Amino acid sequence: MSEDYVIHEWWLVRHAPVNTDKIYGHLDLEADFSDTQRLAEIARMLPEGSRFITSDLSRSIETARGLQTHEKFAKNLDIRAGLREQNFGAWEGRTHAEIEKSEPDAYRRFWADPAQAKTERGESFQDLIRRVDQEIKNLLQDMTSRQLVIVTHAGLIRAMVGRALGIAPQKMLALAIDPLSVTHLTSFSRDDEVSWRINFLNDRGGEGHLRR
Repeated sequence: MSEDYVIHEWWLVRHAPVNTDKIYGHLDLEADFSDTQRLAEIARMLPEGSRFITSDLSRSIETARGLQTHEKFAKNLDIRAGLREQNFGAWEGRTHAEIEKSEPDAYRRFWADPAQAKTERGESFQDLIRRVDQEIKNLLQDMTSRQLVIVTHAGLIRAMVGRALGIAPQKMLALAIDPLSVTHLTSFSRDDEVSWRINFLNDRGGEGHLRR
């Protein structure tokens, strides 16, 4: 790439697991931080001096703070509501089985087109993509750090990877993004043009772990 491109490294970390079978979206539920070994593995993967950015939900904030206990990181944290998970509105706090039983037609319509459908008082995945587009635009204007660690949610990471790949929203939903996984992207931007490289996706540690 030409030297006049601005390069950012995007380290996308999904928060620690939430032990529930309910749909939680915007609900601020506590996460399970018992896997301290995995948190330590992720901290070792991330570059020294990285800028940490999270959603404003506690499961992301506390995951970021857990990673920042490593001495190579500053403790500053940029918290952004725009990086929240998709809002599932009236369905949040309920299980899929409960919703399918009480609202079978609405449930069937939603899963017939999950990228465009939205629940009562909720947002569609397409709405979330628009939020992601704005957040990416804002972060690409940041010249203070090349290394960006974004601790966020599965839907946000699917949207960011999908945008980088240029795939349709329906295809983005097929991407597996597990708790405490790491996805690494590189962006090359100049003026209003941005190109992307996918370095690895959904690294969960253990067997097949991609070391750097």
